Amino acid sequence: MKLDPAAKGVISVLCRIPPAHVHFFTAITSDELGHHHLLRTYTFNVNGTAYDGHVHQYQGITSIRYGHYHNYYGLSGPAIAKEDGTHYHVLEGTVELNLYNTSRSNALVLSAQKGGLIKELHQHTYSGTSSLGFGYEIW
Repeated sequence: MKLDPAAKGVISVLCRIPPAHVHFFTAITSDELGHHHLLRTYTFNVNGTAYDGHVHQYQGITSIRYGHYHNYYGLSGPAIAKEDGTHYHVLEGTVELNLYNTSRSNALVLSAQKGGLIKELHQHTYSGTSSLGFGYEIW
């Protein structure tokens, strides 16, 4: 089978798309009203390398403390290359107000019974670096 010369260029371009990958991120928020929360999330997958400045979207909810939690979402900073060609990202931001907390299978009630209840609306900040990228497909 012979390839059309025009198709060779398309195949060449397709083969140069970097593989999709994700990162894991964990951080502890700032202390507000005498408490903090844990953030643990995976970024959404993106095609990218350590050198192309790509970013990742992420979202999640914090750990439940004192009968409430916070939603958070954002865009990571651009890829930061390491000497070995791997990379990581900085994630930082402010969680949303603790406005719309749903029951989470009774977890809010249990948390409030165990540690007390904080009803005051408030926010926390967070900052940290992601894991190295993983989940790459061979390309």
